Amino acid sequence: MRTTLIYNPTAGDEQHTAEQLVEQLGEAGYEARLVKDRKKLARRLEDPGELVVAAGGDGSVKAVALALAGRGVPMAILPMGTANNIAKSLGIMGSVTDLIAGWRGAQRRAIRVGHVKGRWGAMRFVESAGVGLFADLVTRGQEEVDENAAGLTGHAIDRALLLLRQITEEETPKLRQVKLDDRDLSGEYLAVEAMNIPLVGPNVPLARGADFSDELLDLVLVTERERGALQEYLRARIGGAAAPLELPVHRGRRVVLRAWPSEMHVDDDAWAPAPHSDGSTGDDSEGDVSMELGAEGVEVLVP
Repeated sequence: MRTTLIYNPTAGDEQHTAEQLVEQLGEAGYEARLVKDRKKLARRLEDPGELVVAAGGDGSVKAVALALAGRGVPMAILPMGTANNIAKSLGIMGSVTDLIAGWRGAQRRAIRVGHVKGRWGAMRFVESAGVGLFADLVTRGQEEVDENAAGLTGHAIDRALLLLRQITEEETPKLRQVKLDDRDLSGEYLAVEAMNIPLVGPNVPLARGADFSDELLDLVLVTERERGALQEYLRARIGGAAAPLELPVHRGRRVVLRAWPSEMHVDDDAWAPAPHSDGSTGDDSEGDVSMELGAEGVEVLVP
C-alpha cells in the first residue's frame, strides 16, 4: 500500500528513528514516502497515496488531520509525543509494531474539524479552544514546562500538572458573555472550554463524553464551585492516583464567546491576531468569537 509517513523528529518519544519506521512499515506491506518537514504540508500531501501516517505528538496529528480534512484519505497515528491527547481519546495505544499490525483490520473513526472565527481572523482546531485556565497553561507552558524555567520536577506531564494546579489556585473568575446555540450561559468562570475530544492539556479528562465524530461541541464552564473538584483531581493525579473528574458539560453546535484574542488558546497554540499586510500588529480588541464544528473531517484507523 502506497503510504506517506509524516514524522516529527522533535516529538517526545525518541525511541524510533524515521528510518526505523520506514523499515517497519515496509515489512508490514506499506511502501512509505517519508516527510519530515510539516511546512506546506497540504502541498506535500497533494499525492499522499492510500494512507497517511502521523508519527509524532498532537501537533503532528493535528497538522495531518487539517491537511487531509475532506479529502477522503484516511490517516493512522503512531503516538510519540508528550500528551498524545488525540490518540488517547481515540483509544490508540500500544507499541509501534502492534499498532502497524492492527491497521489492516482497524475500525475507521471520523474526527471533525472545528472552526474558531472572530473579526481578527480564523483558525481551525481538533482538540479544543477557550479562555481561562487552559489558555494560561498554553501561554506559560513553553517556558515553565518545556524549558522548565520554573524549576518544576518530574516528567513533562507532571510538570504541566503542577503548573496547572498553581494556575488553578491563582486564577480569579472573570465575567464572560457566553452563548451556546440559543442559550445564554454568561457568568463568572475560571475557564470556558469548547471541547471536541475528551482530553485537554496534560491528559485532563475535562469532557469525558465528548464525541469527536458528531456535530456537537462539549462546552465546559468551570466556575468557583468547580475549583475544589479540579484541585482535588490535580492533587490525586500528581500523587499517582486516578481520580475521576466530573464537571458540568453543555452540548451544542455553536459557541459564541466574547473575549480578547490574545487571551484565547486554540489547541496547543495561543491565538494572536494576524498582522496587517504592512507588517503592523493586528487588532487585539475584545469581540465575539464563534466556535463550531465543520462538516469536513478525516477518518482515522483505530486498531
